[in-house]
Amino acid sequence: MPLHDQLRALGLFDARAPRYTSYPPANHFGATVGPAETTGWIEAVPAGARISLYVHIPYCRRLCWFCACRTQGTQTDRPLIPYLAQIRAELALVGRHLRPDVEVAAIHLGGGTPTILPAGMLAELCDALNAFRPPAKDLSFSVEIDPTEVDEARLRVSARRGSPAPRSACRTSIPWCRTPSAAPSPTSSPATWWT
Repeated sequence: MPLHDQLRALGLFDARAPRYTSYPPANHFGATVGPAETTGWIEAVPAGARISLYVHIPYCRRLCWFCACRTQGTQTDRPLIPYLAQIRAELALVGRHLRPDVEVAAIHLGGGTPTILPAGMLAELCDALNAFRPPAKDLSFSVEIDPTEVDEARLRVSARRGSPAPRSACRTSIPWCRTPSAAPSPTSSPATWWT
């Protein structure tokens, strides 16, 4: 019996499960969670802990019919500038309450389309993330890439800034982009990054 049929027989597809895009999920937002509770959670992170950061870039040049993520279309970079300023402000706010020896083990840029950021803005974001807390030596850095909204400069910034041993994730249906042959390096040609 094929695996899909076995899972169906076990009832896996009979239940509806929520799709969590934040924690707490949006259906639990309310007046009972405010600055004091959030600050308490951040301050409770133990000394020397390894944390993960998710940065949501809620902009796309065009909206995909299949996407359920919080995003909006924009044809200009104009909304990206204040959004990056807000990310820097939030990093500073969280940083004031997080122990200084907390290490960043993983960074994921999601969206929307993180590669909507021009190379200079992407470098600025990566610099802010790297300055936030010390990145782990084995940092996992991933970026959701729209192959129609990426170029050599953005790929080089991601490879150079993301990790000592960069790895990239590509969410797409294009086969050549789904199967990375080797981790990109800042000196290699983008043509050799995915085959």
